[in-house]
Amino acid sequence: MIVVGLETSSASAGIAVIRDQEVLTDATLEIGAVYAEQLPAILERTMEELDLQWSDVDGFAISIGPGSYTGLRVGLSLVKGLAYVTNRPVAAVPTLDAIAFQVPYSRYPVHVLTDARRGQVYEARYETGEGRPKRITDYRVGILEEVVASIKDTVVLVGSGVDAYRPGIATALGERARFAPPGTGRLLASSTAFLGLDRLVRDEHASLNELEPLYLRRADFAKQPPSRPARSPAAGTSSASHGRSDPSTD
Repeated sequence: MIVVGLETSSASAGIAVIRDQEVLTDATLEIGAVYAEQLPAILERTMEELDLQWSDVDGFAISIGPGSYTGLRVGLSLVKGLAYVTNRPVAAVPTLDAIAFQVPYSRYPVHVLTDARRGQVYEARYETGEGRPKRITDYRVGILEEVVASIKDTVVLVGSGVDAYRPGIATALGERARFAPPGTGRLLASSTAFLGLDRLVRDEHASLNELEPLYLRRADFAKQPPSRPARSPAAGTSSASHGRSDPSTD
């Protein structure tokens, strides 16, 4: 099964093509804010270099965020157009899931933190002991200090939020912090593609009419801290719903 994966939730764009468990290509493109102009042509050239026709593709996987509002909108528009023209299904893959996919078989819970700017992070927690990520919290956005303060047990930390704020996180958590190797939290389109392949095999196809970025609204973080959902409050994040992604991350 051939799947084309697109990752456009950050300032970089990622394109991957996989065939079953084989990565045919996985490229990160530093093309900044000109996704809409360059990405279709780059994707077309990638297909030509692999000697693949669009009729060879069995489905698409698209990162739905949270992340850059502009990047996500461009990626979704492109994949919707490709799916419509080729009549192939699309799998929607949350960005935090794709990062957790990159820390398999962890003995500790994997806590993904991505930089939402202005001292905030997007976050979710996963069990990856069986290889694939199993999410055990809601997707949330919160103030970094409050998110970190809610972590009461030992976790593996990964993501751009960890890269951006590692010294402060290490000081706050001490021995409870286990950091994934450098580069592990970098967004890879192949991770999106493999998780998308899993969903396509299970016939979990996204509706093109309803496919939207993952939007995290500010709500009451206190009610469901990421590390201890049943424990007492700590202010300021949110649960997720589908819709417009946070424009502040552009």
